[in-house]
Amino acid sequence: MMKRTLWTLAAALVLSTAAQASGQNDAGCGLGSMLFKEQKPVHQVLAATTNGSLGNQTFGITTGTLGCTSGGLIKSSKEREVFVATNFRAIERELAAGKGQYASSLASLSGCGAKSDEFLAVSKAKYEKLFPSAKTGAAELLKNLDKEIAADASLSKACVL
Repeated sequence: MMKRTLWTLAAALVLSTAAQASGQNDAGCGLGSMLFKEQKPVHQVLAATTNGSLGNQTFGITTGTLGCTSGGLIKSSKEREVFVATNFRAIERELAAGKGQYASSLASLSGCGAKSDEFLAVSKAKYEKLFPSAKTGAAELLKNLDKEIAADASLSKACVL
């Protein structure tokens, strides 16, 4: 058992060292992206799953750790899309409740940080418009969210996309 554990640790060390040479992967930043850096599809799925399951990407984006930087390994125009796609189900639950870490992060990424309480109230009130069907995906959510921000007099003036 001990020998197997040592081999597993050695393999992980070799893989992580080799992965250090490559750049940012498609899963964005976060613990999963630090552990699974290769561009192979299976590694990208594992990285995205790890980031989504542990909810660490939000922490990394907020603090500038876990491979996330404010300057952006992810371009600011794509940052919101990546965040929503990675954390979609948690965002869906929190927008319905009008509160939560993911929903507040989405408010900031949508340029509504100063009006996050109002953003959360609008998203809760307009939940049915944000998620018109069970098949609503991340891209449709963002399109619907942008429409609702533009339609709200206070948010449209305060939020900068």
